Amino acid sequence: MDDASSQQFEYEPHPNVEEQRELRKEYRALLASAQNTQRHLPESTIQDLGDLVQLGDDLYTKVKAPTEGLLDARFLLKMSDMGAEMTRNMRLDANAFDIDELLQRVVQYMGDGEPTTWDWDRLGMLAAQNSHRAPTCDFLLGPLQVQPKQRKQSRRTLLDSGAQQQAPQQLGERDIVQTENETSRIVLDIARRLDDAGGDTGVNLFRFALNPESFGNTVENLFYLSFLIRDGKAAIFYDDNNEPLVMSSEEPTEQDRSEGLTRRQIVFELDEDTWRGLLSTYHITEPMIPTRAQEPTAAPPGGWYT
Repeated sequence: MDDASSQQFEYEPHPNVEEQRELRKEYRALLASAQNTQRHLPESTIQDLGDLVQLGDDLYTKVKAPTEGLLDARFLLKMSDMGAEMTRNMRLDANAFDIDELLQRVVQYMGDGEPTTWDWDRLGMLAAQNSHRAPTCDFLLGPLQVQPKQRKQSRRTLLDSGAQQQAPQQLGERDIVQTENETSRIVLDIARRLDDAGGDTGVNLFRFALNPESFGNTVENLFYLSFLIRDGKAAIFYDDNNEPLVMSSEEPTEQDRSEGLTRRQIVFELDEDTWRGLLSTYHITEPMIPTRAQEPTAAPPGGWYT
């Protein structure tokens, strides 16, 4: 386990597709086994978790691409959750505090028998020996003096009978402007371009998303790209030079989500000065995503957008 845990991730630009597919299959089987162990965690032992971790270490030695690395991260997260839960449920002392035994000893101290014959004064004197607060007399059913709640008077606005009243505007179907939602189409187009540009190795995030011709298009590109990342159709990772890369990835299945896969997004600030600095740093002169023309749609008088 120590040798496997000390193994560093080695990225391979052109991995064997069949080996990747087989490794993902093995990881999904390992995640299913971990899920089954978690369902029967009270009957499991530390050795069971250790065996699963050992299998995960063996699989990690074959990881050469970010997608398999994500599966390994999911497995480690699940194992850490199981270890924490097992620790919370662990009983470290066989002679731990037993509330039933305590009550039995208290009853014996007060004289056994029926509750009406128990010597409560004796128990109170015993407790007073270990208390630094003076005994007080309290009313068991609550405070003796109760302040009734004052009902708040709500303020009412009187209508001006002399003012001219106007009924709400009645809208018909012709008053509503049906605007075409281009978001889905643009997201699909960016996904296709990312697949062509990134391939199996990925493409620099800024070279792909930044548009030197339009700051507004740059912000929109990052916005549309975030949909692909949220749905698991694209992934961001770093290369050996700590440069952010983006590439297409396989969309998670319902089984992946049921096994604990969650959606994660990041938020970063981009102003025009930063945009210009990135264009200069990466020498970006042509957009990889074509510039989209802005075509404002005007609504007729009294019309509404949907």
